[in-house]
Amino acid sequence: MKLIFFLLLLRHLCAFKSSTKGIDLLFSTISELQIALESNWITSRDLVTWYLERIDEVNKDLRAVIETNPDALVIAKQLDSERKEKGARSPLHGIPVLVKDNIATADKMNTTAGSYALLGSRVPRDAGVIYRLRKAGAIILGKASMSEWAAFRSTNETREGWSARGGMSASAYIKDGDPCGSSSGSGIAASIGLSAATLGTETDGSIVCPASRASIVGLKPTVGLTSRAGVIPISHTQDSVGPMAQTVRDVALVLEIIQGIDPHDNATLDMDAVRPCNYTQFLLGSEGFKNMRLGVVRRGIFDNSSSVTVSQEQVNAANDAIKLMKKLGAHIQDPADIETIDEINRSAAELTVLNTDFKQDIKAYLSELTNTNIKTLADLIQFNREHQDVEFSKYMINQNQFEASENTTGYDSDEYIQAVATSLRLGRKEGIDYTLDKYKLDALIMIGDGASTASAIARYPIISVPLGYLTKQNGINEALSGTPFGMLFTGRAWSEGTLLRLAHAFEQATHIREKVRPQFAPE
Repeated sequence: MKLIFFLLLLRHLCAFKSSTKGIDLLFSTISELQIALESNWITSRDLVTWYLERIDEVNKDLRAVIETNPDALVIAKQLDSERKEKGARSPLHGIPVLVKDNIATADKMNTTAGSYALLGSRVPRDAGVIYRLRKAGAIILGKASMSEWAAFRSTNETREGWSARGGMSASAYIKDGDPCGSSSGSGIAASIGLSAATLGTETDGSIVCPASRASIVGLKPTVGLTSRAGVIPISHTQDSVGPMAQTVRDVALVLEIIQGIDPHDNATLDMDAVRPCNYTQFLLGSEGFKNMRLGVVRRGIFDNSSSVTVSQEQVNAANDAIKLMKKLGAHIQDPADIETIDEINRSAAELTVLNTDFKQDIKAYLSELTNTNIKTLADLIQFNREHQDVEFSKYMINQNQFEASENTTGYDSDEYIQAVATSLRLGRKEGIDYTLDKYKLDALIMIGDGASTASAIARYPIISVPLGYLTKQNGINEALSGTPFGMLFTGRAWSEGTLLRLAHAFEQATHIREKVRPQFAPE
């Protein structure tokens, strides 16, 4: 087995450079790096050094990382020694990981959601997912940049990826390209090999959209599969923490580590949760499509009636992919439209839920912080008013979303109660569940940056896997040529194994990520 992985590692060697011992960090997977570590070819201290050098090289232009861990090299050295004495704790032992700046780390780094308002504040403990990563021997390399406050401060953002602390992040594939979603830095960092994997968070699209734009794999798990404790929230109803990485296997390996019960997050106590200890068992290569029943959601997704335009090139690529899946043994139901999709796309229920949740959830998060006077949403609003010189910019000109949330009246309001019920009805009972039951399907296929909402309000999992790259054809803006785009698979609660199987099957049948090297990746 080690020989097989060693040969896989050789596949990704770049022209020999003494600085990285010939390893191309852009394509080397976690499993391949682990074999190199086990063989003593490299050390975790080497990896940390190389990743920090890459961050220094590109961050001034791409702004993917907001802060690095000053103790990363020391931790790496300790883990190298432990490996020699006791062996590896897990497949992530000694592997550097970047995490989004809204995920708390009880160390020398800040956790600020990109805002100066929380700079210097101290968290009471590691976030639940950070605790699990450290226990597995992963190295928290630093904090990835993000859209400030997870893109929830203003509805008038001119482009996603900006924060006061981090500045404007940009795609590694096209000059000044919009990285999409609030997990923008996590997507960029994974796309150009600034760490072996990253963590993002998603309320609606903030993992799968930046993953799509970065030609990587991103999984938003079922709400409750991974802990949100210690994560700066938008909504306990919809928030989820998930892995982003170069390959489906890497995503599965990280998910195995970060999923689990956490007494600090009630959603993880769901008795119906399905928690496989081994997600890589579902990865069957292109054989994974055999006997799978998949439905294509056309209306409201492929036809540009969703919130973000889908180009004809994306539709053509998806149609070709669907033909390939059928050839590889999948049964395709086309179309398998979600009957509530039009109502989902125009419903105000989701925003009502998020506005109400945020005011209450952010207060609960802030209450545990020390070394700060910021304790409520009203305090955040006032801080921004007093620091407009740094907290307002041409990318974020106001805080109208904060103000709308501040005006909500709590969980007992009829409007909130009805909105929660409406979201579940539209997303689950009359939406995804109904469609899967009607056609006896295992999962649904979608495309486009605006296709995540049905899964978001249902609190169901969704995964993005690379599908292609825009060209100058079909009348797109020439500046967008080269922008990656992805394919989405979604299903019922706790169906992560099925989604990983499908994404891996497509990845192994196409190898799309390997076809285009990011324009701004380090050589």
